[in-house]
Amino acid sequence: MGFIQIVVAEADATPSGASLRNTSNFEILSTLWSERGGGRIVSLRADKTQGLRPAAATVAPLLATDIANLIDVCQTEMPDFVLFEGVRLYQAITALSQALRSQAIIVDMHNIESILQAQIDAQKLPPLLRAFAPWIFAQRRKACLQVDKQIIQISRQVWVCSETDHATAQALLSPKSIAIVPNPIPDWAMKEDLRKETNPTEVLFVGHLGYQPNGHAVKTLCKNIMPQLRRIVPNAQLHICGRRPRRRLAALVLSRGNRLTPNAVNLAEVYATAAAVAIPLHAGGGTRLKILEAMAVGCPVIATAKAVEGLNLVPQLHYRNAETNSNFSRQIADVLLSPNLAAEMANRACRFILERYGKSARIRAVSNALAQGKFMNG
Repeated sequence: MGFIQIVVAEADATPSGASLRNTSNFEILSTLWSERGGGRIVSLRADKTQGLRPAAATVAPLLATDIANLIDVCQTEMPDFVLFEGVRLYQAITALSQALRSQAIIVDMHNIESILQAQIDAQKLPPLLRAFAPWIFAQRRKACLQVDKQIIQISRQVWVCSETDHATAQALLSPKSIAIVPNPIPDWAMKEDLRKETNPTEVLFVGHLGYQPNGHAVKTLCKNIMPQLRRIVPNAQLHICGRRPRRRLAALVLSRGNRLTPNAVNLAEVYATAAAVAIPLHAGGGTRLKILEAMAVGCPVIATAKAVEGLNLVPQLHYRNAETNSNFSRQIADVLLSPNLAAEMANRACRFILERYGKSARIRAVSNALAQGKFMNG
């Protein structure tokens, strides 16, 4: 009895958006399932020796021994359900469903990966060719979409991050049990007085810098947005913070006179000096942890509609919307030059996301998902 949560073993200990979500899921489920035996985590390692990668770009090659051990554990412990954290675990999901056909499986998709991969692939192309991406990457998209569809068919329930992803999953994949479990606000962001030493001209971007959409956003900030912003606010500064910056991206950031903080351990210190967060993101999936943490600490946000997708935020009320480079520079300048108005907007955003995405709201979402899937009565 109890539950088992399956995750992909992380290459390093630096927290990622996925690991924060996984940790929150485990903590909430352990509380809800305490009288039924609680839960345990099983980490599956990527197989770096495989000569051939899985057909779908969204799938991780996993060690066969780890998958076999997982099946043995489930046969021995007979958990109430197994929660797989992400589509990357497809090999283990299919293996377990074939070995133990009666085992209840939940897959937390994190993102609609086939859609996200298509967006990432399109951004690899020059702008004039992006309209042809569906044809150029047709086989790749077909393979990723097939993985998403098979996972939903195998699972008793699927979790997604937002209403947007829920609608996409229902329309594209299946009318099966799909529950919305929003991303968490990190615990550190809930502490008070995190922003006592704000630099009134510092613009911040936070994100995994090895993730292509984030890398594209950083390039846009360095090459286009900041030069235009400095014509309005000459002393404006850019601070880029994130995991695993690639050498070329790091060189670009530093060569433009910007500040780079790789693999930060204490994000509270990073946000403490920021006057604004700028997120010119044009691809991505799920809900944005970088938006949630920025708003939780009271930092004004300037972002694209894609960057806040699924959060139900209202432009101008909760954040400044910008879609072009010139509009981004103007909106950032307005925030930097009108700190009192920016603070009022940030306070509204903070109250909104704490109500919608705080811990109590997330506990309700997980509890409702389990009730919807009839796990609580199983």
